[in-house]
Amino acid sequence: MSLILSGVLTLLQHVDQLQKDPESYRPLRCPCGHGRVWCHGSYTRKPCCCDPVEQSCSPVLILRFYCPDCRATCSVLPECLPPRSWYLWKVRQIILLSLLGGISMRSTVATCGSSPGTPHGSTIKRWWKRFKGRFAEHSFSLRNHFPWLGRHAGFTGFWNALLSKQPLANVMRLVHLEGITVP
Repeated sequence: MSLILSGVLTLLQHVDQLQKDPESYRPLRCPCGHGRVWCHGSYTRKPCCCDPVEQSCSPVLILRFYCPDCRATCSVLPECLPPRSWYLWKVRQIILLSLLGGISMRSTVATCGSSPGTPHGSTIKRWWKRFKGRFAEHSFSLRNHFPWLGRHAGFTGFWNALLSKQPLANVMRLVHLEGITVP
C-alpha cells in the first residue's frame, strides 16, 4: 500500500525534503486507522523522466512505515511519482495532453515514444486505454473536489478543462486518496 505526500512536485524537491525533514513523510496514522507507525526502512525507485536535472537524482529513496496494530507496511511517495510506475506524472501529462489535443496515437507514439526517458508505444497505448476505461470513476471522484467540472460531460472536454487548471499529479493524488486505482 502506498500513500502520497502532497506538495512534493519534483524529484529534486523530494530529495531535498528527505534530507532536511524526513519526519514529514511519516503518516499521522496507519491507513487502517490505528495509531502511529514506525519507520520500517526504505527502498529505492529509479523513475524515468525527460529532465536531465531530475534524472540525476535517480534512484530516489522511498520511505516505508510499519503499523504494529495491523502489521502492515506502507510506503510514502512524493506527489510527482505515481504508484507502481517508472514514469513521472508530468511525463504522462505531456502524453495525455497530446492525445487530448487531437494528435493521433501513431504521431504521439512516434514523437514521445522514441525519445530517451520516455515510455514505449505499448505503454502509451496502455495508459490511454486505462484513462478512458476509468473515466466514470475518475470523473465522479474529481467532480466532488472540483464542482465546476460538472459542465464537462465528455472525456476530452473534462480532461482538457481539468488539466488546464490542475497538474495531473495533484489530480491523481486526489483520486488515489479515495482508494480508486490510478492509471
